[in-house]
Amino acid sequence: MPRTRFKKKPIQTIPTTRVSVIVTTADQKILLVKHRKGNRQYWVLPGGRLEYGETFFECAVREIQEETGLDIEVDDLVFLSEAIAPDRSRHIVNVYLTAHVVGGELRVGDEPVLAGVEYMPLDELDKITLFPPVGRIVIDSLPKATRGSIKYLGNLWV
Repeated sequence: MPRTRFKKKPIQTIPTTRVSVIVTTADQKILLVKHRKGNRQYWVLPGGRLEYGETFFECAVREIQEETGLDIEVDDLVFLSEAIAPDRSRHIVNVYLTAHVVGGELRVGDEPVLAGVEYMPLDELDKITLFPPVGRIVIDSLPKATRGSIKYLGNLWV
């Protein structure tokens, strides 16, 4: 019987930039999106890949609309992190922004990976599978995060 040959996934040579959006409510809930890949399910902060020519803030507005149906206004850049695969085949730079809802209706977007969207109590973040695992950081830092702990200078192309 001939062996099945699989194509190897190409190794990335440039990091992927992902924008994640932290939207909270006055009653201490946070907006999360459930992903389903095969038989795996996990939660993520809404957001996605930064497109060429797009600012972090523009990406946040677009991704939230696509994934949740909500319209947002971005408040601030609050965290940065990296995720590098142990074999160095993938490198993701995560940019975290805070935002607030200004309109729209909560719904699950059309992407096949999207399995749900909901506001979850902040104190539940430690009890769920959240990728990347930033739940505790968000809980501990959120009161300070909206105070401009990182200054975003915007697009400085001259």
